[in-house]
Amino acid sequence: MRMVAVIVAGVLVATPGFIHAQSKTDPVLDKVESDFVAAYNAHDAAKVASFYADDAALMGPNAPMVKGRSSIEKYYQEQFGRGAVHLRIKPLESLVRGDRAFEAGTATATLGPFSDEGKYLLIYKRVGREWKIAYDIFNSDQQEPSTRNPDIQARVRMTPLQTWIDDR
Repeated sequence: MRMVAVIVAGVLVATPGFIHAQSKTDPVLDKVESDFVAAYNAHDAAKVASFYADDAALMGPNAPMVKGRSSIEKYYQEQFGRGAVHLRIKPLESLVRGDRAFEAGTATATLGPFSDEGKYLLIYKRVGREWKIAYDIFNSDQQEPSTRNPDIQARVRMTPLQTWIDDR
């Protein structure tokens, strides 16, 4: 009976901390992400790319992986050239361990009256004294355009927001 009480007490003590840790974000990574969003919303491809490690990989939806900071900068130049998208993010959880860190959250990209909601996962690595994005993975919560309208099969590799931008 005493053993059961000790186990129950241990679970009760450990559970609130575990649940709290599930929704906690690291303030250093929050600052990096806030600065990233400011650069993104200023449509500054060079500044956005500066948040990535030299050997970073960007893994967007329905597209090949973009490797390396210079290729990532070109990717953002193309994206910003399609229209002025406004990005909002909500980090849900982040954690720093040694020279690696991660952040997971949700994002909303808005262009005029259209919004695209999705989620992201960032893996960071420490480069010198800075945190740089090593892997950036994101996707949309919306259906693929091809599943909504069979007449746009050729655009299967575009997100719904990109399809709207290209149709302008």
